[in-house]
Amino acid sequence: MHDALPHPDDFHFAQECLEGKTLALIHLQETYREPLLAFLQSSGAQPHEAREIVTELWSDCVAPQTGTAPKLARYNGACALRTFLSGVSLNTLLTRRRREKRWSNLVSDGAGDGETDGGVTAHQAPSDGHGKGETPLLEIMRDAIQAAFMACPAEDFVLLQLAHADDLHVMELARMFDRPKSTLSRDVQRAGQGIAEATIRHIKATDPWLELKWDDFLDLCRSASPACFGVE
Repeated sequence: MHDALPHPDDFHFAQECLEGKTLALIHLQETYREPLLAFLQSSGAQPHEAREIVTELWSDCVAPQTGTAPKLARYNGACALRTFLSGVSLNTLLTRRRREKRWSNLVSDGAGDGETDGGVTAHQAPSDGHGKGETPLLEIMRDAIQAAFMACPAEDFVLLQLAHADDLHVMELARMFDRPKSTLSRDVQRAGQGIAEATIRHIKATDPWLELKWDDFLDLCRSASPACFGVE
């Protein structure tokens, strides 16, 4: 049942947009335009990039693109609609930036003879580098969190696993590790902060221009899937 979804109101609203209801489409743009522009620019987009991406987003949300379903058709109500739209928009920005970087490298490599070593002319636009159903944002998030946990001290990893994945209370952990409750609580907080810092460092190392905030990263992680970012 749809009402059992975490965000049923957002889901029903998205369905109204897909049905082409004029008031719903107007409300979609009026409600999310400014927040998305602000999010993209705070994440590293230039103002003109943010405007272009958000302008294109409205048609992408409700109209099929190159044989694929509209973006909103993949929204399932598991996350807030704002989180979904933010993920779609940021994924588009990442795709654009990486395409521009490949194009720049292609032109540099082919300068002077109009052709690269691989036989691609400098007038040919490079591909996105991602197959159907893949998303650069999901790839960045997965690799960053994996790198952070790989660098995490073993005890910190166990603490976080028990505290979050296994949902053990601080009192239980304090007994297990034979530490005062206050000390154990600080240890969990310190370990979590270490993961956050290592994750953001990895993201910056991968895409130095990207300014993804930790809170935004967590929001995206809570619903991370290709569908959440608007791809198959």
